[in-house]
Amino acid sequence: MKYDWYNRANLWKPGKLATRCRNRLHRGVLAGLELRRVLEIGVGLGEFARWCRDQRIDYIGVEPNPRLREALAAEGFTVVPGQAPDLPDLPPGPLDAIFAAHLIEHLPGCDAALQFVQRAGALLAARGGRWLVLLYPDIERCKEFFWQDYTHSFVTTLKRVNDLVCDAGFRVARSGRYTACLFHGSWLLAQLRHFVPYFLLPPRVAWFARLSFQQHSFTVAEWSPL
Repeated sequence: MKYDWYNRANLWKPGKLATRCRNRLHRGVLAGLELRRVLEIGVGLGEFARWCRDQRIDYIGVEPNPRLREALAAEGFTVVPGQAPDLPDLPPGPLDAIFAAHLIEHLPGCDAALQFVQRAGALLAARGGRWLVLLYPDIERCKEFFWQDYTHSFVTTLKRVNDLVCDAGFRVARSGRYTACLFHGSWLLAQLRHFVPYFLLPPRVAWFARLSFQQHSFTVAEWSPL
């Protein structure tokens, strides 16, 4: 399947402000984790990769889209072809965490989602790692907006994902909701989406604004096999 939503022609972001916001989100979600080497499944536009480089964290990415792989490779990052729920062969070495932002909802159903999380646990166990970090839309909060992406197949909520990772052998260390880069008060910020005059904005700017005011969820899980 070709999925090229991250073609930059489809997107608009307010430059440095979007970068600062995303960096703050990464700091908040990963707070307290000792990370030296991480694997990202689904690299997007490389925001997490650049944050890792700034934090001096060794980074490996897995990405099926050749356009995105080549863009990050040109910046010096290691990105290998692959697509969840399968995980490809990776360069040797330890691995502290697996990070997947807005990926799990694209899997074709609960069986594939469970398979992906199980394989992530097996990979972490084999490489001496502990952490699985997932960011995902929460249909309880974003409602019909969840279905605006035609590849959203696995319905994600905070409880569903937390139950999923526990069934796969993880322990939920921390989970919650966020809007943009805010955690506390994110629900209040999300209410602003009802008052923005989207029809006055250019289409790509309006789409970015709608995305920015959605309340999403995150799960930080620790590998804890029985």
